[in-house]
Formats: sequence, structure tokens, C-alpha cells
Amino acid sequence: MNNPKIKIIFAGTGNFSSKIFESFINNTDFEITALISQPNKAMDRNKKFIETPVAQLAKKHNIKLFQPTKIKEIYEELLNLDFDYFITAAFGQFIPNSIIKLAKKAALNVHGSLLEKYRGAAPIQHALLNNDKETGISLIYMIDKMDAGNVLFSAKCSIESNDTALEIYDKLAQLTIDNLPNWLKEIYINPKEGYIQKEELVTFASKINNEDCELFYSDTKQFALNKIRAFNDQPGAFIIHNNKRLKIFRASIDRISTPLSIEFSDGKLYLIEYQIEGKQKVKIM
Repeated sequence: MNNPKIKIIFAGTGNFSSKIFESFINNTDFEITALISQPNKAMDRNKKFIETPVAQLAKKHNIKLFQPTKIKEIYEELLNLDFDYFITAAFGQFIPNSIIKLAKKAALNVHGSLLEKYRGAAPIQHALLNNDKETGISLIYMIDKMDAGNVLFSAKCSIESNDTALEIYDKLAQLTIDNLPNWLKEIYINPKEGYIQKEELVTFASKINNEDCELFYSDTKQFALNKIRAFNDQPGAFIIHNNKRLKIFRASIDRISTPLSIEFSDGKLYLIEYQIEGKQKVKIM
């Protein structure tokens, strides 16, 4: 006799979420009951809204899609759906208890750090800001306190010296794709309480603001490089250079052949990918 499919509602918004969710679509052990995304906010040149990657995924595969401004708005719709797990991955909204309680088995969150380290909105960016050498994912129970639930599973990956947020997002998405199906099948058959997080070990990764991304000539070159790596994806590290905003997406401490380098307090950074205000992006290698 075949085992029943594990039914999931996924909530996420960007490319990180979309890659993970798509990996489940052709997995015969699972059924995606619905996808939830933040509303479409980005606009194209014609001032038309661009669908989020998760919204695009739902339409591509004809999966029921919700895009509430606040998730509590769709409580009644979710109440009428059949699902075992409610799983979030970089969704961007706090999930209230009323929604958490709807899943027959559990509400779970895929978090982009090795908890207890880096609870909060920007764990990948903070790992790079601190020049960490490893990171990972944690699968946790959702409770009514952000990223504070028991940790069920975790998996690690290394952070290489040239990794930016883009590379780490890809690494953590693949780590989730490789592990999450087996983790879910394991706890579906044998539920577990997980590891209680120790509050004295908790650190926080607060949301990144645009002003956090500015570089200064008084910075050390390593500190500047950490910022460049952390904010490569968005919103982008920048410095005011020759009275213009210079966005820097990639740089090197090691000397390379490049048209532009910036002198910081203890030496130069050699720019690999950058954009001077009002000009096209330059990519050296």
C-alpha cells in the first residue's frame, strides 16, 4: 500500500523560496496544496507590477496562490484547505498563532542560519558582515515569537572568501532542497520535539536599511569588503566617490587589474563589479 502524500502549504516570496518550493512539485511524496507570497511590489519600466518569483511559480504550475497584505486576511480560506504542514521560507511576514494552529501536523520555518545565531530578518547579511566562515539552515517549529521555536534539524555549509549574499542564498537553497524532503518524511512518521534554543546564546540579525550600506574612506578595507559581500544582492553597498554615488557589487583585497580601486583607511580594495551613478554597470571578471 502506498504511503499518503504529505500535503504542504508553502509561504515565501523571492527566488530563494521559489527554488525550494519548485523542488517539491515533481516529488511524488508531496503535494503542494497552495503557495503564499507577499503582494507584488516591484515595477517594470512601464510602471506595471512584476510578479514575485513564488507568484510566477504558482501560475506556471497552476497551484492555488494567495498574496495577502497580512496573512491573517486569508484565515478563512486556509481553514478550508487540507494540509499537513505549513512551511515558511523567507516569506517576510510574522505568522500569527491562528494560522500556526491550522496545520494538521505542524507549522515550520526554514531559517537561513544555524540557530541560536542570527534570529531575525537578515541572517545571511549578518553572517557576511561578521566575516563568518560557515552558515547553514535550521528547520524550526513556528511559535508566536520570531525564530524562537524548537530546532528540529540543521545543516551547515562553508562561506568562501569570495562568496556574496547571492552565492549564500544559492547554497542555502540547495542545502534545503537536499535535506528538507527527508526531514519532513522523518517527522511525519516519528514526530519529535526538537532542541530548545538557549536564550543566552541568541544573537539577532536586524533588518538592513539603506543607510547601513554606505561605505566610508575611514573604514578598514576588510570591513568595507564585508559590507560589499553582504549587500551584493540588495540594496547594494555604495560610497560617495568624486561627488557621485558609486555602487560596489564585488571587490578584492588582492591586487587585480581594474580601472578603479578605492583607498580605505588601511589599504585599497580593487573593484570587480561596480556602477557609477548615471552610467552602466562595469564587470571586470
